[in-house]
Amino acid sequence: MSVLISCLVSCLTAVAAMAETAPAPLGPEDEALCPAEISSELFDALIGWIAINTSYDVSQTYRSPPEIFFCDTGAIVPYDEGELLVDTMLDAVFDLRRRRVYLVFPWSPDDDFDVSVLLHELIHDVQHINRDWDCIGEPELEAYWLQDKWLSEKGLVSNFNWLAILQLSTCPKSE
Repeated sequence: MSVLISCLVSCLTAVAAMAETAPAPLGPEDEALCPAEISSELFDALIGWIAINTSYDVSQTYRSPPEIFFCDTGAIVPYDEGELLVDTMLDAVFDLRRRRVYLVFPWSPDDDFDVSVLLHELIHDVQHINRDWDCIGEPELEAYWLQDKWLSEKGLVSNFNWLAILQLSTCPKSE
């Protein structure tokens, strides 16, 4: 119950900050989530950036965006065939099965690093629409590289742990 109350308070704060209206209510399996209203200007800018900086076709993501939700650290969110505990190491996660982005509070459209996190997750949507990958982690290196490029264009340094990202992106060897 406290997670739900915390989410509701966070949702109201975020919605007021973005001056957007709330979308349709969620189902009971999504009670720890808060729908995110991302401005069309921000969404268009991010999808346009992906189009310019990759060879991917972004038209499907542009016409039919993934669902975007806010959640709190400590929440349990639907993910793939089960659930995922949102721990302190997560800024966001992309659920391929549901085409759903979970942005972890606090998140602000006025913070370039926060926006880069959304960009990273939108890149995953575009990646999976455009090609198959050998394992779940394989697209991470490209997504982080593009996120780093976007941040660099904003004059920001990512401080990503590239060795850990490379390890995450390396598929297990088949026997």
